[in-house]
Amino acid sequence: MVHGSGGEPSWPAAQREQIAAVQPEVQEAAQRFQIDPGLVNGIIWVESKFNARARGPGGTQGLMQLMPATARELAKSLGERPRPYDPGFNIRAGSLYLSRMIKRFGDVKLGLAAYHGGPGHVLKWQKAGKRGIPDGSKKYVEKVFAARDRF
Repeated sequence: MVHGSGGEPSWPAAQREQIAAVQPEVQEAAQRFQIDPGLVNGIIWVESKFNARARGPGGTQGLMQLMPATARELAKSLGERPRPYDPGFNIRAGSLYLSRMIKRFGDVKLGLAAYHGGPGHVLKWQKAGKRGIPDGSKKYVEKVFAARDRF
């Protein structure tokens, strides 16, 4: 889970502790929403480096960097109150959102692109007759897949 291909730890000690601390929530959310737990970990790594208090320049919050309005909407779907800096809530909400994007677009890579840039970003790309991953999300998708492969 948090080891390199040779069996040796691939993360600094402090990072391994942060990663290990949220694995029960990652596993539970991944199972609940039928997504790859490595993908959830990959998103968390790319979005926040497992810093539960992370804030993005555009107003995103927490481990999976949710926008406040998105977190509120997801909280309603989960029957919870929005707590973007609570690791459990953030992982459940982010995993639900990712699951919805993958189902909506029928593809993990397009789902990741929608997670990153919003579903409108992907729809606009598709309506323009373009195929594959939208330009603004290609590097993001590659980073998430590379991080996923480390878990």
